[in-house]
Amino acid sequence: MSRSYSQAARKALSEKELEKEEREKERKKEREKEREEERKKELYSKGCVAQCINFVVGEASKEVNDLDVQEKFSRNLATILARDKEVVAVWLRILQDRCEIYFSKNSCWLDKDNEYIENITNYLKNISKNTPAKSEDNESDFIVAVAYYCYTKLKYRLNKLKGDLRFCGNNEYVKYFINLLSNKENNKNPMMISKVCSKVYMDVKNEPDVPTKFLEHLKKAGSYMVSVRGILRCAYNAQYKSLFSNVRIIKVDPVIINKQPIYSWKNIIKRFIDEDKYNRFMDRCSENPEVMERINKVYTVYTNNATREQPLDGIDVIQCDTYLHAELGILALIINKKINSRVFIAVSKSCCYLCGLYLDFVIEQGYNITIYGKHMKLYSRWIFPHVDNNDFNARSLKFLIENLNRIIEKNLNKPIKSLPAGPDRTWKTSNRGYRQT
Repeated sequence: MSRSYSQAARKALSEKELEKEEREKERKKEREKEREEERKKELYSKGCVAQCINFVVGEASKEVNDLDVQEKFSRNLATILARDKEVVAVWLRILQDRCEIYFSKNSCWLDKDNEYIENITNYLKNISKNTPAKSEDNESDFIVAVAYYCYTKLKYRLNKLKGDLRFCGNNEYVKYFINLLSNKENNKNPMMISKVCSKVYMDVKNEPDVPTKFLEHLKKAGSYMVSVRGILRCAYNAQYKSLFSNVRIIKVDPVIINKQPIYSWKNIIKRFIDEDKYNRFMDRCSENPEVMERINKVYTVYTNNATREQPLDGIDVIQCDTYLHAELGILALIINKKINSRVFIAVSKSCCYLCGLYLDFVIEQGYNITIYGKHMKLYSRWIFPHVDNNDFNARSLKFLIENLNRIIEKNLNKPIKSLPAGPDRTWKTSNRGYRQT
């Protein structure tokens, strides 16, 4: 009897100890989560300050040129998936029995996006299925679908070219472009103009006297027809029939935070300098319109109906509409899947400074990731990519914060650089400096 009682007591004690251990594990997880949230708040806050005082951190890196056929296909898909101002990333993964294509976006997937993706997938499947026969109807439908979906962004890029024609109209290469466009067959729709842009770019890209911006705008406007042609070549290639017939499209869910708490401008800067130096620093900032523009942009809350300027020395400060950048949505998947082989992530726009910095950290951990170019601009409305490994999250957060610390420290005790607030922005004065219009 006593022996049975002793066994029952030990069992009960053991169960209590297990329950205690489980509770302790849960508390530990909660503490780790709280620490991570605090570190992310610090990261976002320092990102805001760093953007204001050093918008362009370094020189943009060149695009990757040694891409294989599958990587070029991914890049072409990324181009035709960017409908307007959103950024799209693509990862093409070839498996033994199928092809997986991951699409990631920095905004919500709309019904028109889903319909477009389904339509172009079907057109390409049909073209591949009928190869080597020509699928003129499917090919025509594919081009029309791309032209309609990408119209806004292509039109935006063509408008930039119009500016080049006004300011560089006497340049012989610009005249060559204008002459080609004078043919009605070449300018009857934006996709035909894109075709002309791609031709002129290839003809003049190595000429020393071509205006740099004109060449850049030619390439971007021409990229649509280049991408369409590249995708169609793959679809018509019998070698890829099995991949097109067994393709699986996976859309990564976007991560968007409408109200992200951050520390105020003064709170962050005073972690590096005292009150007197802070006041002198603010005097220098107030003499630089570009810096004041960025400060106002970052610390003003924009809503559908109104704008609200937040005090730079306030306590409760928020950022609106922060989002996970498209390439990081895919990168987080690769880390969680522990894929160490070479992966190319195609992005419709070169990645920003913080994305490039996070990518550098990921590569240091043994991952073989390539992304198509970095523009080195610092954007504050940026979300940290959470992965399953908590230690990886902690170390990457530390790495990012340390780099932002260096940027802030470097700029606090020297003249503030005069850097542009951003592309295609107009501003007007407000009570605190400037505000976006």
